Amino acid sequence: MLRFYLAVALAAYRRQLIYRWANISGLATNTFFGIVVSSIYIALYQAQPHAGGYDIHQTLTYIWLVQSSHMLILPFGWFDLMLSIRSGDVVADLSKPFDFFWYWFARESGRNFYFALFRAIPTYLMGALLYHLGVPSIGYLALFAAALLLAAILGIAYRYLYNVVAFWVIEGRAWGGIAQVVAMFAGGSYVPVMLFPPVLRSVVQWTPFAALYNVTGQAFSGHLVGYTPLSALGMQAGWALVFIFGARLITRAATRRVITQGG
Repeated sequence: MLRFYLAVALAAYRRQLIYRWANISGLATNTFFGIVVSSIYIALYQAQPHAGGYDIHQTLTYIWLVQSSHMLILPFGWFDLMLSIRSGDVVADLSKPFDFFWYWFARESGRNFYFALFRAIPTYLMGALLYHLGVPSIGYLALFAAALLLAAILGIAYRYLYNVVAFWVIEGRAWGGIAQVVAMFAGGSYVPVMLFPPVLRSVVQWTPFAALYNVTGQAFSGHLVGYTPLSALGMQAGWALVFIFGARLITRAATRRVITQGG
């Protein structure tokens, strides 16, 4: 069965290779927003050299890491599973002899591998050229690799969860949009979590949303605020297990619902 899921991941990777121009336009979009957000923070740090324990170089590194990892962690507007449920195509997938959740997990893993190569790395290189960014030390680079892997796993489970709501509602994209905005705000995509007010930061930094962007961005910037390396990875791994377990439970409930309605 493992060979099957690897084949699914490879097929998803090859499928993304077809959409080269879409990736180029996405790369241009990430670069544009990276420049806009960077300009805002450069103005902020001219007035205040340090904020939230970060200097301008560390903040810019964080910003460009977040921009480069969007398609790996939480691609905005991803409703593939939801549309499959709405169209009825999901019935064919549910009738096949594989685990439904792990099938979609494999698909998204292959897709993530594509975006790691052709979106994440080029986006960060653009930021590095424009703002003279570097890479962290070997220790933080290893921490970042582990944090990014856990964030990608958690991101797949999270978007799976807000997509399967389509089993119970006619139009679930509104709920999905809300789920994405909440995660991106609380995760530190719009404003880095270390710049939140202290009370809000102390709450948000232990939520599953902070496990998506905040930990990975801080690890790559080479400066963790509010975490130790082990607590950061442990928090991410714990939330990933909770979300995967929840996704599988909801899948079972949804499967029973489809069967009850006649398939």
